[in-house]
Amino acid sequence: MTAFRSRAAPPALRFGFSTLASLLLHAAVLWPPGFARPRPAPPPPPPVLEAVLLAPALATREEPPAPAAPPTPPAATVPPEPSFPRKPPPPRELKGRALDAAMAALSKQDFYPREAIERGLEGDVVVLLSLDEEGAIADAGIATSSGHALLDAAALAAVRRIGRLPGARPQVLLPVRFRLD
Repeated sequence: MTAFRSRAAPPALRFGFSTLASLLLHAAVLWPPGFARPRPAPPPPPPVLEAVLLAPALATREEPPAPAAPPTPPAATVPPEPSFPRKPPPPRELKGRALDAAMAALSKQDFYPREAIERGLEGDVVVLLSLDEEGAIADAGIATSSGHALLDAAALAAVRRIGRLPGARPQVLLPVRFRLD
């Protein structure tokens, strides 16, 4: 039996061929299409706009003469200065007797909502009160919210049940505190 001997390439040469083949295959797969194509020339820039200022046109009309100053009327016929309605003073926080009356009226009420207690809600609400001439509450609104609609609504409802605040300004701010102690 004769032994068949093949002439195999040395291992270093085989490794070089396989590395070269791998690189060529990778390059063929990863090379972006159109990479070697020449790029088209960029479009020409848009034309430059030129602005030219024209000389002002000469006035063809004559300016009318300035009117003469009207004669001043006699002192007896000068109308009085118009009186504008005075702006009401800005609302201030209740103080003194009015604050004591409001707090006493609020303390008689059970106005902390049960749902707010169960949820552990606390906060401070500042209510803007508009009072009529007798001190009765004509309107109430939220000046500063507690951040919880439930507490804001409870404060408005409680304040509206106060009734009257004698000796207070036409608009006052009433702080209402909700605390769980």
